[in-house]
Amino acid sequence: MKIQYAIDWQEVQKSIKNDLNSIGYNPDLKRMYDNIGVMVSELSKLEVTARRTHRYSIHHIEVAKINNAIDYLEKLILMAKLMA
Repeated sequence: MKIQYAIDWQEVQKSIKNDLNSIGYNPDLKRMYDNIGVMVSELSKLEVTARRTHRYSIHHIEVAKINNAIDYLEKLILMAKLMA
């Protein structure tokens, strides 16, 4: 799953949270999940600045970082499911 704006995180968050709950408690994956939430909060602040200044280049870079983190977390969750 991918996001384009910070508001899209709500849907992705639900899906990832359900996957994390299905594999049991894993503190490392939980920490990664929480860190992505922090990244999305920072993205939200950048979106406000980007709308004010009409400079969206920084926004696109941060979105790419977050999408890479989401993809990596989803892959780790899949590996955890397969190992169980």
